[in-house]
Amino acid sequence: MKTKIFLIISLFLALTARIYANEIVFSTGTYAEVLAKTKAENKVLMIDFFTDWCKWCVELDKKVYTNSDVADFANNNQINWKIDADKGEGVELKKKFGVAGYPTVIFVNGDGEEIDRIVGYLPAKDFLSIMKDYNAGKNTLPSLKKILEINPDDIEANFKMGKKYSDGGDVEKAKPYLDKVVKLDPDNRAGWTDDAELLLAQISNKTEDLESFIKKYPNSEVLKQAYMSLAEISFGEKKIDKADEYYKILFDMYGKQDEDIKFGYGQLLVSKLYSISENKEAVQADWKKGIVIATECLDFVKGGASEGSCYYYMASFYNKLGDKTNAKECIEKAIKVHDKKAYRELQEKINK
Repeated sequence: MKTKIFLIISLFLALTARIYANEIVFSTGTYAEVLAKTKAENKVLMIDFFTDWCKWCVELDKKVYTNSDVADFANNNQINWKIDADKGEGVELKKKFGVAGYPTVIFVNGDGEEIDRIVGYLPAKDFLSIMKDYNAGKNTLPSLKKILEINPDDIEANFKMGKKYSDGGDVEKAKPYLDKVVKLDPDNRAGWTDDAELLLAQISNKTEDLESFIKKYPNSEVLKQAYMSLAEISFGEKKIDKADEYYKILFDMYGKQDEDIKFGYGQLLVSKLYSISENKEAVQADWKKGIVIATECLDFVKGGASEGSCYYYMASFYNKLGDKTNAKECIEKAIKVHDKKAYRELQEKINK
């Protein structure tokens, strides 16, 4: 009997470990409590600032925190904690850390001193790479500043500093570092100049700058990002066919299973759905087209928060077409992905 009980317990623990290995385990308690735990265990504390209304926070939960590699590293090397920035002590903590957008993930040491942060959504592989660096004290703002104090002409450090400021939205601080990379290494011998020139082209937000980059660096490792930026800008300029053309080039070059391209194309399709939804002059033909686009979109965004967006727009279009059955089914699926106010309001409207 004891042997059977032991086997049952062992099996339960094995299954629990397997579940935990596939998602980050977040500590409970107050900030003071998790900080004390961080200090006692001599680890890094990762704080995820989120809100109920933040779509990209849900995307982070579904696509990144459930990645087995991300979860394995986070669970074994740091303390992880989530806080709603609109509730409880989250309101004061977001002021303390100067959190302005969501998601914002801040890494601190046991004394509560910020190591660095990730602002916005990043795919799992990029999130993991940065998380590992921050735990090792590498490529953080303080560490890069120290390198540049010793050697102001360090090409790699200049690029990484420029990228860090660019990622944080401070393009004016980013430009001097990126310009310096180009000046120090115009022939791209160190391999950072093409990255710097792409960032400068993205900052300018001009198609001609990105097209010039592609012509100059046809074999660059960041060519994919250049085409994706061109597609995004083209869509913003309402050149829909051009945006589609760039993604066709990307799929031809890198294949239809490339995760970055799939993600980007999925977001492009969501943007198309939003445009149709906001068009006051839209007619039945537009709503039917929207349903076709949403159906295609589901193949690219499955498992993420944008899956809910697809079902939401599909429900709205079906409702406008008078198809209550499909509208109800779609909005229920949207709510299952992300239970948010706008989805509930549409559900009430459909059910009237």
